[in-house]
Amino acid sequence: MYVPIVDAVLGALPSSWWTDDPDYVDSGYTLSTTSTGRVNGAAANGWLDLAPYWVEQL
Repeated sequence: MYVPIVDAVLGALPSSWWTDDPDYVDSGYTLSTTSTGRVNGAAANGWLDLAPYWVEQL
């Protein structure tokens, strides 16, 4: 039942989505309000400098 939808989504992705692009370095993920400092990326190919940033409520 979902196969046509999945096929359409996969067909809409550009072919570059599946290639090893040299412009991509690493991914960083964080959900913290108090951490600071330098952390390695998910694949250890890059690093992130973290500092808390507060967004005021609208």
